[in-house]
Amino acid sequence: MKHRKSRENAAVIASVLLALLLFLILLAVLKWNLFLCMILAAAAYAALSLIFRSEDREDSQGEEDLGRMEKAAADICQGTLKEECGELLRLARSILNYLREHPEKIPGARRYIDYYQETAANVLEHYTELRRTGLDTPETEKLLKQSEESIRTLRSAFQMQFEKLLQNEMMDMEADLNLLKKTLYAEGYSEPTEK
Repeated sequence: MKHRKSRENAAVIASVLLALLLFLILLAVLKWNLFLCMILAAAAYAALSLIFRSEDREDSQGEEDLGRMEKAAADICQGTLKEECGELLRLARSILNYLREHPEKIPGARRYIDYYQETAANVLEHYTELRRTGLDTPETEKLLKQSEESIRTLRSAFQMQFEKLLQNEMMDMEADLNLLKKTLYAEGYSEPTEK
């Protein structure tokens, strides 16, 4: 929370400074009309504020959806499904942590944040709500079964999204390992043999 508040303050300060800079350039350098400069600077401030807030919203949306997922998953008691939900939550946490550490990757994860994670939260919530009703009809059983399959599918989708995010790092690691092997081989080392 403290980190978010400092980011909000920094966003406001950056918006004000950039709008002020625009105002000064238009007024002092280009010699535009004072009233027009004020209007354009105010518009720039509003636009910059929206841009900075949208980045914060993506972060908070991911956290909010994860919280919804955790709350709903806590109510799921079935063995295999509980394990699937646990894996789904682990992947979701890992992805959000990775995005926090690498904010430049957020645009590439927009579909994950906007669609997959929100959908997972909705599916888990609907599943637990339907379970709580206690209805035992063919239609509810069919919906519960479809929800369970969706949870498994979402877990695979989360895995795929995380792999996409890590693709560059994995290629860098592979290149480093290959270079290490070649260097060791060139220096006369050989790979250990299994006994």
